Amino acid sequence: MADKLLQVREHLLEKIESGDIRGGDKLPGARELAEQLGVSLALMQTAFISLVRDGVLASFPRKGTFVRVDWNRRILPGSVTAFSPFWLRQVRDFVTPVLPEVRARAAFQAGMFEIRTTFHVQNHRHDYLDLAPLLAEAYPDQRDFFSQPFQPFLDAEQHLFGIPLIFSPRIICYNPKLIAAAGGIEPHTGWTWQEFIDLVKKLRKTLPPERIFNWSCNAGIWLTFVLNAGGCVVERQGGKATVRLDDPRTREGLRRALELCRTLGSPVLSMKRGSYQQEFFSGRNAMVLIPREEVNFDSPLPWKSVPVPLIPGGSGLTTQATDLLCVRRHVGDLELVRRVIRQFLSPELQEHLGQLRYGIPIRKSAAIRSFDGEDHRDLVFLTEMTRLSADFNLDSPELSEMVSTGINQIWEGGDIETVTSELATALRTVFRYQKTS
Repeated sequence: MADKLLQVREHLLEKIESGDIRGGDKLPGARELAEQLGVSLALMQTAFISLVRDGVLASFPRKGTFVRVDWNRRILPGSVTAFSPFWLRQVRDFVTPVLPEVRARAAFQAGMFEIRTTFHVQNHRHDYLDLAPLLAEAYPDQRDFFSQPFQPFLDAEQHLFGIPLIFSPRIICYNPKLIAAAGGIEPHTGWTWQEFIDLVKKLRKTLPPERIFNWSCNAGIWLTFVLNAGGCVVERQGGKATVRLDDPRTREGLRRALELCRTLGSPVLSMKRGSYQQEFFSGRNAMVLIPREEVNFDSPLPWKSVPVPLIPGGSGLTTQATDLLCVRRHVGDLELVRRVIRQFLSPELQEHLGQLRYGIPIRKSAAIRSFDGEDHRDLVFLTEMTRLSADFNLDSPELSEMVSTGINQIWEGGDIETVTSELATALRTVFRYQKTS
């Protein structure tokens, strides 16, 4: 009975998610649908009732059953949403066959389980369940897991609001053909910031800005230069948050980012996620700052890779890119959560991620086997994986938006000292009152 009910629910949900049945549409009668699917009327009525209870359908006496206009804002039991189709495929291939009650939901805005990225999780942690005890129950022995990538997602009380599934440093991949055509010198390990800028100037003579480097106002870009310079936005130790946005090293990183922007000679580029990367691996673009999960190792382009150029006096750090499993706070089935954690962190799924070279698997065993010792391009990720930082946790989408809006003023001509001083003062005020409230 349970399996058949799940199948009927899935049939209706697939019709809704695919757009065959749209928000506001009236459904055929339960008897008609039961006959079409070859199931009992009672089973179809039960499916209707369960979807009404979940907020996807609405039933009105003597009028019928309709799809709610806001159906995609509901959170279904066992649902998994993700920021990329890649993870939805992994759910379908590796999770659902083992846990049939867990389903990928591409059209829903949120799920019981969510796969999110670093910035989202850090800024929305209050939406998610503390997974530390459940992870300990699912995997009492965690020696095969890298520990450092977990640190940015632990609060002062060691509550864990996201479990890293993969992580990666950001490095620079480049197209040697385009660099040679511009008369430039290829990047090398240990190259300097000035060498980087000189190369951009060379490329500027033969290529438009949008084909030289994936510069944008995305925080993952400018924060890489800030961390490289030894700065950060907020440094958290224990329960204390220290604002470092107006630190001289943070300002130096922003100056370097601004220098790049001006050298490109273009206003901030607005690029759809993945579009620049796709064009790079097709041979159109010169350089790209990128984590391992976005690299196309099968591209016919003879691309190469190097670490981010070192800013004088800097730390050489880069931003940690992470894909994490999160669980919404209101979840009631904690045993299902444990089973989902076991499956996502299972050796089988982690080995699969390693074979695809999708990021660096959080399991050490899968990670080490994932690197190609004969591919220098891949070994750069291996050498840089210990030079990660995620010191940009503002713990608030509103504060994150405020900082991003302020920093964007710099690219539009704002003064670095003035902007960072104002933002730092605002952050310190907020943190002071948060601490005493």
